[in-house]
Amino acid sequence: MPNIEVRDADGKLIHTYNIMAEGYGTLITTEHLFDMAKRNAIEDELVSEDRADKLTFSVVG
Repeated sequence: MPNIEVRDADGKLIHTYNIMAEGYGTLITTEHLFDMAKRNAIEDELVSEDRADKLTFSVVG
């Protein structure tokens, strides 16, 4: 269960999501996890949909 850091365009940490993904590394890629974190940030209203493309993501822990 990797943690995904979500940062805004300025590099400021917005949120860290713990994504529960069975099959990570085989069926689920890092890009899938980043897409999940992006959707979560939009749904949690941490970023608007039009600014979501400026987010950056990284796997931590």
